[in-house]
Amino acid sequence: MANHASSSRLSEFLSRLAEAPCCAAITSEDSLEAALGSAVSALFILRGDGLELRPTIERIHAAGKLVAVHLDLIEGLRADRQAVIWLAGLGVDAVISSHGQLMQSIQRERIVAIHRLLLVRRGLLDSAISAVERGQADIVEVLPGVILPDVRHLLPRLNQPLLAGGFIRTEEEARAALAAGAAGVTTSTRALWEANLV
Repeated sequence: MANHASSSRLSEFLSRLAEAPCCAAITSEDSLEAALGSAVSALFILRGDGLELRPTIERIHAAGKLVAVHLDLIEGLRADRQAVIWLAGLGVDAVISSHGQLMQSIQRERIVAIHRLLLVRRGLLDSAISAVERGQADIVEVLPGVILPDVRHLLPRLNQPLLAGGFIRTEEEARAALAAGAAGVTTSTRALWEANLV
């Protein structure tokens, strides 16, 4: 892992994942309400208006949970340093992006940098891993997460903790991802938000 200013937040994030490794993927107000009352340790905001995030972040923190915002998917925000500064000012605990060049900017704001790695073709794997290594994120989220058990051996150079996100719908799939080395899973499947995966 890189030496950076977000280390205390990273330690807290990983500690929470060790206790409750399932993170709720939030795409609507309805899923937010369900996640706030669930056993998850962190909520990953994947949709919404960037200018209206403050009350959501405050509600999540008031519920005792961590909040990560996917910068690339939030309306009204551009995936750049200014948006990172904006999100840091709102109090997010982590920022997710597929843009490796933003990882150090995120870390400079003392928040956890999560690099989203989309594995769609074997031929692009080496360049994707190189991008992750250059970015030096705190955590790497592998998508689709359901394939992590089958591709973990292809990711030997990654030193960061892994998350498995996408298409994880059953407890068996979540447990397989964790057994393959994931520190946690992100899912929109509400039944998994209450599963005891430790």
